[in-house]
Amino acid sequence: MKKYDCSCIGRSCIDYIALVERYPQKDTKTQLIEYKICLGGQATNTSIVLSSLGIKTLLITTVGNDENSKLVKKFLSQYKNLKTYFITNKNITTPCAFIWTEKLTAKRTIVYEKIQIKSDCLYPPKILKRFIKQSKYVIFDHQSSKYVYKVKEYFKKYNTKLMMDAERYDKYMFKMLKYINFFVCSSELAKSLKININQLLKKFIVCGPEIVCCTLGENGAVAICKDNPNKIYYSKPPKVKPIDTTGAGDVFHAGFMYGIIKGWKLEKILSFANKIAALSTKYIGGNTFLNFEKFRY
Repeated sequence: MKKYDCSCIGRSCIDYIALVERYPQKDTKTQLIEYKICLGGQATNTSIVLSSLGIKTLLITTVGNDENSKLVKKFLSQYKNLKTYFITNKNITTPCAFIWTEKLTAKRTIVYEKIQIKSDCLYPPKILKRFIKQSKYVIFDHQSSKYVYKVKEYFKKYNTKLMMDAERYDKYMFKMLKYINFFVCSSELAKSLKININQLLKKFIVCGPEIVCCTLGENGAVAICKDNPNKIYYSKPPKVKPIDTTGAGDVFHAGFMYGIIKGWKLEKILSFANKIAALSTKYIGGNTFLNFEKFRY
């Protein structure tokens, strides 16, 4: 029997988010409306939401031996239902991002720390193998694709299904496609590949995944199934007044995986994922909406 419903693999980070009326032009000042220090990271946000929905969730994450790592651990300790496995690496830094969000438009300006990985063993294969064996599903972010690729054979061996959070292009992404069951990307990937959304869906679905989904921001999401590749599913999110879109994609991935685990039909999966992603934009940070919103599923 599997120990976890879903394990999420990816970096944790700290987001310093400032809400302003408008982003200031160069060499000017603007008044701060609200400021928060939030826990961030694709896998981190996704795992927090999944565990809050009652899914037995494990987060496998890397941090450096620095002050931001202490903040990450402090934040994560608040989520009692989430199991966390830290890989501390003194050769890396725990990344942070400075984010300015415009109140009027909910548009963001992000200054992020480039991830410097000196070690070729960020996620030791023995650790990944153990948790793949113990998990029904695994989600990994694009930054982890190189390491997950090294243990790709274990997904089939242990009957563990794999989902990729494909934020942007990654060379290992294409090498992994035949091992990925659920491929979820953003419209930015289509732009980087210089193809339209429909072309992306049809190009990727023949490479192995059971479902290929592409998020469209405020316009919702589209998806295609291997069982019926000629039908494209589309779902539009509910209307909300957004404040901050930080982490909304991560929340969408959590909602998507929740529906997969529950065995829902694709229409319901997309609808639910869009709903909670939209709700998350009403608050500053990628997972703070969980403290305020009640939603049916």
